[in-house]
Amino acid sequence: MEMRAAAFDQFGGPEVIEVTRLPVPDLGPGEILIEVSVAGVGQWDPELVSGSFSDTEVKFPRVIGSDGAGRVRAIGANVKKFKVGDRVYAWGFGNPKGGFFAEYAVVSQNDAALIPPTISLEEAGVLAVDGLTALEGLEKVELKKRHSIIIFGANGGVGHLALQLAKVIGAQVFAVASGQDGVELVLSLGADAAAEGRSARLPQLLERFAPATGCDAALVFAGGNGWELELAGMKKKGRVAFPNGVEPEPLPPPGVKLRGYDGEKSPEAFERLNRLIAKGPFRVVVSKTYPLEQAAQALRDVRRHHLGKLAIQVKRA
Repeated sequence: MEMRAAAFDQFGGPEVIEVTRLPVPDLGPGEILIEVSVAGVGQWDPELVSGSFSDTEVKFPRVIGSDGAGRVRAIGANVKKFKVGDRVYAWGFGNPKGGFFAEYAVVSQNDAALIPPTISLEEAGVLAVDGLTALEGLEKVELKKRHSIIIFGANGGVGHLALQLAKVIGAQVFAVASGQDGVELVLSLGADAAAEGRSARLPQLLERFAPATGCDAALVFAGGNGWELELAGMKKKGRVAFPNGVEPEPLPPPGVKLRGYDGEKSPEAFERLNRLIAKGPFRVVVSKTYPLEQAAQALRDVRRHHLGKLAIQVKRA
């Protein structure tokens, strides 16, 4: 059985990606076969194609795509969590059987979850990696109800999800965004205050946000200049977290805990994410969707200013 896939057989720029026909990955024990409807475009995808970063041992031809959603079309032996026909979203980062820029993908049942009923298939297709990365960041800073948090890069793929999850938890959020359109987006998603990241007034605005004791926590999803001035008003014993790969690393003042982390997948993490999504309000912003044939263009555009996530429509649901 074959499938259409956007694949490449050598490292290079986005132009090396072509739509071709490849065998559908073999289905093993504990795995599910997903007929992919929508795939997410990750900020890291151009580096996977260029060979400057690798998430797994590379075998050509290679199909990337770390996020995806669709319907389960077959299940392997010992699969208990899903049945054929279920609508699922899944994590494909580091998957040795290939990613979601294809009509079919095979993943472990532990790397997938049922799509929450409150979000669409398109939203779910771009959710897994950034959603779990956002969730883990909030857990790293031990965010609780009535805490105050600054989110840098709040209009991006991870940031706009972290903002909404923080509001569901009950925190007060100051969102630092890119561009006026980014500021407008984060305010529409529920940020209590917001500013453009390059604003000369940003340190003063942050000080005004939590003038008495400073902010409890910060999440950094955009490198900026290390945000040294902007983090100066953090509460003593406050917490700052950032996904590994953000450069330069944030520079909090003495006494503030700094934690780098990698987004991690697990059935329990998917469950925690889905519980927060169900409490809502929550939406995944997909600013542009490309057909599979335009996967190369999507990889060019993901490096440019955009809001939320970019997606690839692999198949109509």
